[in-house]
Amino acid sequence: MSKINPDIILKRSIIYCVLLFMLSAGSFAQKDSTQKDSLRFYKKIKHFAYKNKLTTWMYDAVFIDPEPNEYPTQPASKEKKNVNPYLKYQGRIIREIKITVYDPFGHSVMDTMPRNINSMQKAGNRLHVTTRHWIIINRLLFEKNDSLNALSLSETERILRQSVFINDARITISEGKNKDSVDVNVIVQDKWPITIPILITDVSGNTRFRNQNLFGVGQQFEQYVGYKKPNVFEFNGFYNIANIDNTYISSLFAYHWDASGTKASISFDRGFFSPLSTWAGGVNVTRDWRYFTYTDSLDSLPKRLELNIINYDVWAGRSFKLSNEKNLFNQSTNIITGLRFYTTKFIERPPFTIDKEMGNQNSHAIVGNVGFAVQQYYKEKFVYRFGATEDVPEGLIVQFIYGGYKKEFEKLRYYTGIEIARAKHFNFGYLSATLAHGIFFNKYVSNDITTNLKLYYFSDLVRSGKWFFRQFFNYNLVHGENKISKETLTILPEEMYGFTGTSLSGNTKMILNSETVAYMPYNLIGFRFAPIVMAGFGMIGDPKNPLIQSRLYQSYSLGVMVRNENLLSSTFQISVGLYPFLPEGGNYVLKYNPVTSFTLRVRAFSVSQPAFVSY
Repeated sequence: MSKINPDIILKRSIIYCVLLFMLSAGSFAQKDSTQKDSLRFYKKIKHFAYKNKLTTWMYDAVFIDPEPNEYPTQPASKEKKNVNPYLKYQGRIIREIKITVYDPFGHSVMDTMPRNINSMQKAGNRLHVTTRHWIIINRLLFEKNDSLNALSLSETERILRQSVFINDARITISEGKNKDSVDVNVIVQDKWPITIPILITDVSGNTRFRNQNLFGVGQQFEQYVGYKKPNVFEFNGFYNIANIDNTYISSLFAYHWDASGTKASISFDRGFFSPLSTWAGGVNVTRDWRYFTYTDSLDSLPKRLELNIINYDVWAGRSFKLSNEKNLFNQSTNIITGLRFYTTKFIERPPFTIDKEMGNQNSHAIVGNVGFAVQQYYKEKFVYRFGATEDVPEGLIVQFIYGGYKKEFEKLRYYTGIEIARAKHFNFGYLSATLAHGIFFNKYVSNDITTNLKLYYFSDLVRSGKWFFRQFFNYNLVHGENKISKETLTILPEEMYGFTGTSLSGNTKMILNSETVAYMPYNLIGFRFAPIVMAGFGMIGDPKNPLIQSRLYQSYSLGVMVRNENLLSSTFQISVGLYPFLPEGGNYVLKYNPVTSFTLRVRAFSVSQPAFVSY
């Protein structure tokens, strides 16, 4: 971090805008010449590189022959977004199912023609273990000789795209001579599964090995190793087996070890992965070995005692259809009930003569829900990913939450809450709203209250000349009173683009984020850019200093998503953040890369594991 002069920032911003305008104007007038210059540029590099073996290898490892440019097209109308393409085949018999799995590089599910790839990409495809066909088959919501259900096909396509080892998926229908039957073609493009990022500074270093498709069977493995001076190590990792034996049950084995202690857990979980699923549930067991630190009253020296904790978490859920009709609305609509029990037990802890605040009490909680849910999706492109299909949820949730919470030396607190959520694509864009309110209560203490309001919006693609723009807004308001465990709110770096506000504390928080994304209509020597302008505003209030009288904290960031089909790693992000005031100290602080990923942050509309309203 470094302090900078606001006048310099203003001058540089003006220069940046002028240069951007000049580049834009030039690109509109000279699109064809830009493409020719790009081709000429690559030819010159190739001609120079092929003069010896070393530079030939370097060129082949980095560049490929340029592909035709692809630009955002005019966005589909609201009516077209919500049309299920498989409806016209509804009820026909599925005669055959054909599975096609493409390697990560040089392929697209939208185009069967292979693209040019360089030698490193070819080597990557050779090293890559292609996803086994039976792994894809196990994720299908239909079988051979079934009557075709349009929702089953669209949900299968979405579920495949959600898999961490799949880049994109597409399902097409082939008609034969017999009009009463069809063939279903499932086309999948794998992701490159292995990443090994390494970060080294003068005081610390870390690396993370991740394989998201181990042996081509969809299993995940991750291991992290970190080091800080002097001699402080950290290790954590997990192993995940998804969709065990075609049950959609996933298992997770995880551990974490650092100077503060060790944690290990095992879980088995099956959520409501689709509106077509009828049951869900899970079980989790966690062991935690850490320390309780305190100051000895006799010698005033810091000391610590061991804590040995075990947590159990079990839940189950069931969904019911309103009727047996096979129309899309009824299949997407469910009445859902769920029940959950979780407990924390201290096997080893300090005596309460030392732990005078009694923070290490055994506790038990039971929470259930009864809800009405409508869960649908429509396909969109150019939201945060360059041209890849993204599934945007629409729907409605109304759920009643009930339960209770009991600490070892406190009276039982009953709980009641409600959550209402709605999301839809309107003529003016996509809007999602969630309102939740929950209360812990008994006659002995003041009510513990939580209220949470979330709004999320993004526009349709807006065209201005040859540019396309999309605007995003995200709003979150949280309020709490008389919290059981004396929890407080703060502003986290991920909430405001790297803003560091963890020293702030209060019982009410408001965050507003704005993001403007521009998809450029031209490229610079093969690179395509999507600049992002981000602004975050946050406030923290408490009973003595109401929110409306609190200080407005701000963060401003410029980010760019960069894509080049001629490079092995086709997409990456860079960003810079400016913070006029930080509570820890510093005015007009500049940070590099506070935002490292831009992903769709819309909630799904499935009623999942029962839980108290989050604070």
